[in-house]
Amino acid sequence: MDLITLTLTKNHLWSAASILGLAGITYLSNRYVKNTVLTTNQTYFKPIEVQMQNQVQMQQQMNQFHNHKPITYLFWNGDMASTYLLIDLLLQDNIIQPLYVERYTIIKELEKDKLELLVSKNVSSNTNTTITNTNILKDSKGNYKNKNTSEFLKNISILKKSQDYELTQLNVLRMMILAQYPEFKNNLLPTTYITTIAKDLEYTSKFYNALRDIKPIHCDGIDFIEQIVRFLKHYYKLKDSGSSSRTISRPRIIIGCTKDYKNIKLLIQLIKLNIIPYNSNKTKYTTGLDSIGGIGGLDSMQFALDIPILDMDNKTVKFMSVEFFPNDIMQYFLKKEVKN
Repeated sequence: MDLITLTLTKNHLWSAASILGLAGITYLSNRYVKNTVLTTNQTYFKPIEVQMQNQVQMQQQMNQFHNHKPITYLFWNGDMASTYLLIDLLLQDNIIQPLYVERYTIIKELEKDKLELLVSKNVSSNTNTTITNTNILKDSKGNYKNKNTSEFLKNISILKKSQDYELTQLNVLRMMILAQYPEFKNNLLPTTYITTIAKDLEYTSKFYNALRDIKPIHCDGIDFIEQIVRFLKHYYKLKDSGSSSRTISRPRIIIGCTKDYKNIKLLIQLIKLNIIPYNSNKTKYTTGLDSIGGIGGLDSMQFALDIPILDMDNKTVKFMSVEFFPNDIMQYFLKKEVKN
């Protein structure tokens, strides 16, 4: 009898330990997955873009071209400047990987709880009462900053409308470009849509400490550049190109900033301080930053940003686009300008 009781007791203990162990592993796994999602780059492709390009054919040709034609990465938001660069690069027979940062999607996920709370209060309280001094936004150290709630919600709404507009613009322009240039089909890869950007406290601290030292009069929106650099620093497709050897060519990564960019002076300062990695190699375009030579982060990171139209203003880009774009694409932009 004692033997039976002992056996049952051991079995019960083993079963209980197994259940607890499984529960613990499940908890840790779920926590690990959640933390990983929040601290790594997350991207996706739109199925319709993959179908339009015929992915099987693309992969076959990519395998042939990879050793001879590196991919050029372009941050494309559908505006005239980045579209001008896109078409120009495609006409030069470059393989282009467009990148688009869904800024509203990223902020919405980071501030999900806060947004839900504020929206619920806004909807349920249909009064003239304004909630003020609610901690919403975080500073570079992760601490919340006081921000007027209504202003925050207004800015979020504007950002959402802007993102919706840009996403529509990207779809329309892709179809128009491929209709005009069917030969671009295999060189214009499906856009990589970025929904989460890896956390990097070291780089973020370095970036915002530089801003604190510079004390710029205006810096609203410069965080987008910080996000771009942080994404690229942890972008798996660029990892293998991070050799310190100068014999290995770095991938070309392009952003379409002109000298009319509202943070242009601050951008140049950050480049000169080595905060933003910059490609100082001269291209067919000229840039005022070519004089800074080897600095700009080329030795500290596996990539460098190329800003080929930095010396051009928006009027010049528009003039060149009129001469450069097919008529229907240019008319599309002009109609958008009239509506706006």
